[in-house]
Amino acid sequence: MANIEKSSLNIIVPGTGCCRGEILAARGPVYDMQRFGINVVTIPEDADILVLSGFLSTAIVDRYIDIYDRMKAPKWVFAAGSCIISGGRFCWNREHMERLKREIPVDMYIPGCPPRPEAFIFAVLRFLADSPVRVKDV
Repeated sequence: MANIEKSSLNIIVPGTGCCRGEILAARGPVYDMQRFGINVVTIPEDADILVLSGFLSTAIVDRYIDIYDRMKAPKWVFAAGSCIISGGRFCWNREHMERLKREIPVDMYIPGCPPRPEAFIFAVLRFLADSPVRVKDV
């Protein structure tokens, strides 16, 4: 597999629940994940990584699948938080989880309830270190 070189890595975080807030906190001045070339985008066609998080319903699963289908290749998926990884304590629905697993392959799991911003940044940097994607130095 050839290396993919990009000037930045764009993530989209359409999730629900408290995980979304913690992940978006990573872009603020305290954590500043943009210094690593990691940007948050809102348009699926611009995204390299889809971050799945929060509780599931039929509408949310449909939304995740639509966003994933609209992303351009190469594309990756991260599952962040207990609800999306294992159903969480109060969010378990086997039907929604199984459908999501069939439709969207997950490349990285980020545990936590919710995962801390530091854990999210570490996971993205670890992904970059172990994948063919290289973000160019600015």
